[in-house]
Amino acid sequence: MRKFFIYLFLVLGYISCNNENKSTLFHNLSNSKTNIDFNNTLKYTEELNPYTYRNFYNGGGVGVGDFNNDSLQDIFFTGNLVSNKLYLNKGGFKFEDITDGAGLNSDGIWSTGVSVVDINHDGYLDIYVCKSGPPGGLRRNNELFINNGDLTFTERSKEFGLDNEGLSTHAAFFDFDNDGDLDCYLLNNTIKSIGIGFDRVKDLRNIDSDEGNKLLRNDNGFFVDVSDEAGIFTSEIGFGLGVTVGDINLDGWSDLFISNDFFEKDYLYINNQDGTFSESLENYLNEISMGSMGADMADLNNDGFSEIFVTEMLPDRHDRRVSKAVFDSWDKYQFSLGQGYYHQFNRNALQLNNQNNSFSEISRITGLDATDWSWGALIFDMNNDGNKDIFVANGIYKDLLDQDYVNFLANPSIISNMIKSEREPVKKLIDMIPSEPLSNFAFENLGSLKFNNSTKDFGLDNKTFSNGSAYGDFDNDGDLDLVINNVNMIANIYENKSTNNWISFSFNSNSKNKFGIGNKVFVYHGGELQYQELSPMRGFQSSVDYRLYFGLGNIKEVDSVKIIWSDNKVTILKSPKINHHTTVNENSSEKIVLEDSDDKENKILNISDNTIDYTHVENNFVDFDRERLLFKMHSREGPCLCKADFNNDGLDDLFIGSAKDQISVIYYQTGGGNFVSYSKPFEIDILSEDVDCLVDDFNGDGLLDLIVASGGSEYSNFSPELRDRLYLNKGYMNFEKSKNAFSSILTFESTSTISSDDIDNDGHNDLFIGTRLNPGSYGTKTKNFVLINDGFGVFQDFTYQYLGNQESLEMVTDSKFTDIDNDGKNELIVVGEWMPITVYKVNSRKFINITESLGLSDTNGLYNKIHSLDINADGYNELIIGNYGLNSMFEASADKPLTMYVNDFDRNGRSEQILGMYYGDKLYPIVQLKDLWMQLPYLKKKYLKFDSYKNKDLNSLLDESAMENTRILEVNNLASLQLNNLNGVKFEIDTLPFMAQLSPVYSIISDDFNKDGFIDILLGGNLSEIKPEFGPSKASYSSLFLGNKYNKFQYINSDESGVFVDGDLRDISKIKINKKESYIFALNNSKLKILERE
Repeated sequence: MRKFFIYLFLVLGYISCNNENKSTLFHNLSNSKTNIDFNNTLKYTEELNPYTYRNFYNGGGVGVGDFNNDSLQDIFFTGNLVSNKLYLNKGGFKFEDITDGAGLNSDGIWSTGVSVVDINHDGYLDIYVCKSGPPGGLRRNNELFINNGDLTFTERSKEFGLDNEGLSTHAAFFDFDNDGDLDCYLLNNTIKSIGIGFDRVKDLRNIDSDEGNKLLRNDNGFFVDVSDEAGIFTSEIGFGLGVTVGDINLDGWSDLFISNDFFEKDYLYINNQDGTFSESLENYLNEISMGSMGADMADLNNDGFSEIFVTEMLPDRHDRRVSKAVFDSWDKYQFSLGQGYYHQFNRNALQLNNQNNSFSEISRITGLDATDWSWGALIFDMNNDGNKDIFVANGIYKDLLDQDYVNFLANPSIISNMIKSEREPVKKLIDMIPSEPLSNFAFENLGSLKFNNSTKDFGLDNKTFSNGSAYGDFDNDGDLDLVINNVNMIANIYENKSTNNWISFSFNSNSKNKFGIGNKVFVYHGGELQYQELSPMRGFQSSVDYRLYFGLGNIKEVDSVKIIWSDNKVTILKSPKINHHTTVNENSSEKIVLEDSDDKENKILNISDNTIDYTHVENNFVDFDRERLLFKMHSREGPCLCKADFNNDGLDDLFIGSAKDQISVIYYQTGGGNFVSYSKPFEIDILSEDVDCLVDDFNGDGLLDLIVASGGSEYSNFSPELRDRLYLNKGYMNFEKSKNAFSSILTFESTSTISSDDIDNDGHNDLFIGTRLNPGSYGTKTKNFVLINDGFGVFQDFTYQYLGNQESLEMVTDSKFTDIDNDGKNELIVVGEWMPITVYKVNSRKFINITESLGLSDTNGLYNKIHSLDINADGYNELIIGNYGLNSMFEASADKPLTMYVNDFDRNGRSEQILGMYYGDKLYPIVQLKDLWMQLPYLKKKYLKFDSYKNKDLNSLLDESAMENTRILEVNNLASLQLNNLNGVKFEIDTLPFMAQLSPVYSIISDDFNKDGFIDILLGGNLSEIKPEFGPSKASYSSLFLGNKYNKFQYINSDESGVFVDGDLRDISKIKINKKESYIFALNNSKLKILERE
């Protein structure tokens, strides 16, 4: 028996050792190995707690730097209720606590951010520590510890003008005026309460406050506040949690991104190159995070431009998302927008730099949108494969936003009784708040903006309450290790075990900016580029290794390295040694001048000088007021465009269909790029919402007539405003509305699409009319129509003969007659929401559904648009299908479809919709509990608490009787598609490129735009009217994709294409204006935009 236990002990010991050295990228080193035992211990009391000090759980930061110039990176931790600590690196991941001997003890002083910087340019790194804590605390002024060169430090903040006494979060040192010394942006977080209605007041950011952020200019070693003259907001609503420095537009001058918590928007300060900044966020970014926390800026797709990543608090787990997150209602969001707080949403934001002073928010398509209570992010190449990865520090010691707890606090009688009965009522209240340690996140960059959650594989899945973090190569082996400051836990030191090749650089400048902050490094190898900019103060309250590391994977040779110094001098290194660190001296550099490029040079399309004076004005109808469980509006479908030569003068004219309360109009072209408007026959239909139009000679008189589809979701099915209209061309620029064109249709439906073909082979074009929804009951079956033309513009209803009971059609959005089998006869293609791409073979008696035989039966999507074209010129038409896109919180696949239950659950005569999505293997409702209460009040008794709702799957949410006759609709594909035609027998399904998936696609046009003999496609979309918890899809600025000999499409950026259309695009029309090929872009609630080709 004794031998057995000895054997068991050895086996367990082996397993334990094996687990400690498991093959993960990072190894979590024990404090017994490193001698680092720093623990940011936070214990709340009746006097000091999250209610008396709002930022109680914001935690501390990490500063990395070589403080004794021995080539080993040391570590400085900031503490809140504990002293800051400095650990000297002794080599081999052994550290020594030298805090007391260095003169850095700070017991009883609340420290926040740390900035490691050589402030007096003596070649030794100094330490600047931001201070905060409750008002009235000890030593509230920020402290500057000057390095004496002997591992001691002297506090000299007042001497340098850096002894600010606000609630400082962090400081970034950088040379904003390019004069060779380091200036400072000081990020402060006001003491003002957020619960007293500040978010209901306009223009607060323009009111200066001593508590606000500050820009401090270095004037010969003394820092002077130049905030006002430099254009920096210093208000008391700047709840700053992150400051990130970088040259956003590569103009040689440092810009600033400031992430603000709570209701205030973030700031993007663009450097004007004259000592001032312009706050330009709304010109550059369409949507941002709500409660923005930490941020980082780096080039994630190796194109030489920096992206911006901002963290927020959206949980990744379903149970926490529905019980811990707070989302604005649509009305609150609109109110905040009106008050100037911009488009803010509860999620992380990854802003893709479009290289043209604009960004696209792509956090959802990349899977980076939800990382729970995330304090900050660090972008660096963890595995040295050449792609920068993302680390997110995560966790809050108490779930302050737990909705059941928040609702409990909202009950005054309970709180009153507790105060009366408890000796320490506040402490008791805080004890009741749930607490759950969470894993940090590591997202591995796989290239081409594809990320994988590799937290576990990287060995970073310990559950903690993490705040500040920093990276540095502590063992000088060529990979970046990681340090994390935790609340109520010992700090983590992670050793990086990467074996890939690498190269690294540091700098020795001739200026007072000794370490080269702001320097840019471009590494070229094998036709590829990597780019970094030295900005050590980053993440959350932290400062990283000053050396820039570039992973090379298996690459064995670097072609060249270009270093641009902060004063625009350049150093070129040819074939530098890899797996080696190089210190670059400025002496070998040459001065260059950065030249502005000609905006118009070599662009395929350019902004036209011709204009059409039309602005679409959307009427103010809110779908959510009537159907609270909808995730998006269906009343923003216009305008529509139809091009035709209506008056037979050889010039293209244009019809524009308008919104309700706006008169539609025909613009007749008169020559010289001029147009005259004509709207008389459309005035009587001003109350209709025009969503589609069609031009043809419907009465056989040789003149082009016009059909306009009436749609939208505002009117009921009893409203004549939903009647489609035929306007007959009477010649001489006159139209007359037909009185009996659609008299055979006895019901009113919300039309979405009209398409025409000679269905019965009698020489007259007939109609397919597709309908989108039953207003007030989205998701219920609609009726579509097949109408046969009698030759005189009167249409008879032959729907049942051709379509039968329409089982395969759901909420139709677009239709098109096109020949896909090259037999000379058009097929009918129909797309819509919650339905597959559907194809009918058309004969003179019946439509035959051939969807399955074409391989399209499993393509259920949320489609908007069909475009047909013959990509490879083989006589068989391919299809481009515009879908919802992949840049949303929705995930859909064949085995885990996005699902919608539709029924009149409360038996009130109107149907409701409950949306569901898979998390793991369970299908959960993803509607907000408060919306369920409002739409289905009887459920409030069943789900009074969020805790009772958070783990309910969709199948058990409602009882059996409520589920009777429920329609279950599914979506298994959200991507926009290219359907390659295999000789008319089958379609090969291919997903369009990444940049085509950034938003819903509403319009597609094809042409050989660059005249290379291959057909290209131009597409666009966006949808703003989506509930805040799901967030809008506004990341597209319309995109041009060039075709090639492989029958594929390749995205080109706007600098090459000239295509940059901001807004919710609904239609594109090619038109010749003044003998130039032009393209009209019709935007919802906005002006037309015209691009032209020379």
